Amino acid sequence: TPTPTATATQTTTESMIASGEIVLSGPLTKEQQIKLYEASLFFIAPTYEQSKQMSVLINHLRFSDPSTTCGPLAAAILQKAGILSEDFVPHDLFLINPDLGKDRSVLKSTFPQEKYSDTRYKVRIDQFDWGTNPLMPGDFVYIYSGTGGNFEHMLIVNRVDAQGRTYSVTNYNTEQGFVINEVLLYDPRDPNIGIFSQWTEKQFAKLGSTGFAGFEVWRSIQ
Repeated sequence: TPTPTATATQTTTESMIASGEIVLSGPLTKEQQIKLYEASLFFIAPTYEQSKQMSVLINHLRFSDPSTTCGPLAAAILQKAGILSEDFVPHDLFLINPDLGKDRSVLKSTFPQEKYSDTRYKVRIDQFDWGTNPLMPGDFVYIYSGTGGNFEHMLIVNRVDAQGRTYSVTNYNTEQGFVINEVLLYDPRDPNIGIFSQWTEKQFAKLGSTGFAGFEVWRSIQ
């Protein structure tokens, strides 16, 4: 009788890669993309109360609110994944505006040009050709409000699937208040699917509108 041998078991993330729920793409290594996805799950807080507690944890501020935690959340995900230094302070990205010189300097310091590309797209997020020029895991995205919008937003892409659908763990408004959860950003085959579409549709305006002035992407080049 053969001696039994240990059989390696797949992690949940490895199973998702095998099934096509996660497709390795872009400049990050396989290890970095796995760490990024798993790091993002730590921050999921699917109720308002939970997201409020998570916002306090991220910002180290007693009265931090999940409605304004997008920048620090994005930075915290990158930091937990080991992409940003442990010394980085996520709150440094609180309510920044790239059109302001001092905030642009913070972004340049966070994503230096020798390590990141920086591209601004002046196309509405619901009208952009995502099939031709997709977002990739690890992309830091700043979404500009523009005329018709009422907030600006920052997020990190945490995974892409076999159909090119792109996801993020980010904060967003719901009928029950702000939550932090994984959300589909867009489906390149159907422009009416995903939160990018929702954020530009009038019937959902009470939950927030943005993306009419396009977006900016910082992407690792290493």
